[in-house]
Amino acid sequence: MFGNHFDHIRQMFADQFEPEGQGYIYRKHMKGRPIQVSIAERDKYISAFNRFLKYSHWGIAGGTVFLSVLLVIYAVVAGVDLPEMAVYVGLGAILATFMAAYFWTWNLPTRELRERASTGETRSREEIKRLFLKRLTYGQIAAAAGAGVFLILKARAGGNMLSGWNILWTFLAIALLILSAVQAFRKWRFESLQG
Repeated sequence: MFGNHFDHIRQMFADQFEPEGQGYIYRKHMKGRPIQVSIAERDKYISAFNRFLKYSHWGIAGGTVFLSVLLVIYAVVAGVDLPEMAVYVGLGAILATFMAAYFWTWNLPTRELRERASTGETRSREEIKRLFLKRLTYGQIAAAAGAGVFLILKARAGGNMLSGWNILWTFLAIALLILSAVQAFRKWRFESLQG
């Protein structure tokens, strides 16, 4: 369930470390001030983040199973119907714990390197935009457009596309298709200007 999504997150974390000279520079979210790090430091941070993702996958699954068992036992012992709110609160607590641990681990390099001098300035918005367009692939754009088409088909199969939940799927599909078209045009234009 989380495999492909976690692979993308792993890559996003690793992309914050860019090769330079005999080591790397670390830029938080690829745009922060550049800080020189060694190969060993980079490997340490990436290993810690990957380890967190590996264990959090099992933690989320285990926490969900534990919550389910706990709620069923409570309902049986108390002789009551399972309150729906208890399920939402429990799942919310699991998600909040994961998110807190995720941001703590993501920011480990920032915390540990905060006293180290930077070797330059933060990237400008224009540099970030160019970097984003360079890394964005037409396959990713096509996947987003495909998701938009899928959502339109889902809404259409549900009957009236502008009633109930179908309104949400229709507008989300339109937004995805427009975003995909805009990004495809921006990438094409960027590549035309580069070539």
